[in-house]
Amino acid sequence: MSFQSAVKPLLQPVHVTVVLRHLGQLSLILTGLLLVPTLVAWLDGDRVLAQRLLLGALLPAVGLAACALLPRAGRQLRLNEALVITVLSFIVVAALSTWPLASGGLSMLDAWFEAASGVTTTGLSMLSDPAQCSNAYLFTRAWLQWVGGLGIVVLSMALVLGQAADQRRFADALGDDDLEVGARQHARRVVSVYVLLTAIGLAWVSAAGLAWPAAVIHTLAAVSTGGFSVAADSLAALTPRIQLALLVVAFAGALPLPLYYRAWLRGPLELLRDPELRALVAAIGITMALLWLLGGLVPGEALMQAAMAQTTTGFSTVDIAGLPAQAKLVLILSMLGGAGVGSTAGGIKLLRLLILIRLIQLMILRVQLPPHAVVSARLGGHELDARQIEHALIVILLFVLLVVGAWLAFVAAGYVPLDALFEVVSAAATVGLSTGITGIELEPGLKALLTLVMLAGRVEVLALLVLLYPRTWLRP
Repeated sequence: MSFQSAVKPLLQPVHVTVVLRHLGQLSLILTGLLLVPTLVAWLDGDRVLAQRLLLGALLPAVGLAACALLPRAGRQLRLNEALVITVLSFIVVAALSTWPLASGGLSMLDAWFEAASGVTTTGLSMLSDPAQCSNAYLFTRAWLQWVGGLGIVVLSMALVLGQAADQRRFADALGDDDLEVGARQHARRVVSVYVLLTAIGLAWVSAAGLAWPAAVIHTLAAVSTGGFSVAADSLAALTPRIQLALLVVAFAGALPLPLYYRAWLRGPLELLRDPELRALVAAIGITMALLWLLGGLVPGEALMQAAMAQTTTGFSTVDIAGLPAQAKLVLILSMLGGAGVGSTAGGIKLLRLLILIRLIQLMILRVQLPPHAVVSARLGGHELDARQIEHALIVILLFVLLVVGAWLAFVAAGYVPLDALFEVVSAAATVGLSTGITGIELEPGLKALLTLVMLAGRVEVLALLVLLYPRTWLRP
């Protein structure tokens, strides 16, 4: 009997009613979030954007919120349902934002790309010159990144979970292991940390000398590690003081959000004990040194680009397309690694790479020990269980396959292999740095492919595969 035949009777497809009910609950929150850019657009005088946000985003969100009235399932939320809700959350927000963003002179396909880039906190853009758009339009893009950075999934977690078993299942989907409290309370704490970081970041950036509304837009994009800017050259025209302020805000957003709460409870030394924080600092330092020594960047520029790549924020202070090949390769490796699990950053995530490194160390160690010796992989003072290791290795493998598959499509289309790899990794890791490939001239098929890559990278591939798997929806 084959493996699939053996497990067929155990397969449990998602219930559409359950998914719609939770999406409806999410839309209640989304309605309030979409009201913010609508009011900003109206007050800024961009009536076209305000009307499109009202008619194309707010009203459909209110309509979808009616699904919250559907009857409860009377059972625990299944893991496949949680993953489907995760992906659909991002798709819904991007879809609702497409027509409003088309008011910036973009086609519907380009506006869809812009919306997906925003909500996935990527930052790749179809706008050749953002300065030509209204402040309200630029705020709307940054607000999308802020919402995406917070994680539509984190918001929905407060609604769809109530029991410990459900909490563990949905947390596994998010890669979050901070499960000491109930799901709703956990979500409230994460949201509180995120809002507080945003407020402190805005004050910090404003004090550095960046005037409003640019300070608001850049802070929203920095704390969400999104990277949308108000200028075509990103941060290049800003003073070093402002650039450094935004670097600090981006670094704060790239750390696991639950870490801040633990540090508040247990003291600041908790930060120093966190393996991901130490790994992030080390990765930025190594990337900076390589960009300085191999890429020809001055130390200040090397630090900025290293931090913006490693935190997956995507701001730039130099012309990426003009960098030497070795500098681009260094940035590719940096973007792949990403930052902390449970942060707003993308990429493979440093925790998973640390697990992989620890497994390699363990394999080397075991060949030097007697056969009866028992050793286990440990990280940060905790023993790694088989499920953690399996999840980390699968995510790494799927991420690599995603990048390779999309990269081959770009190479087949005739793009320079290194530049194509840079663009694909930037999209998959939700970074937003570009060698110039992304733009309105890009072939429609490749635009659609990059959009899919951004979405897959944001939900870590597996959730997207579950959504597309036929047996997720059909009973065998």
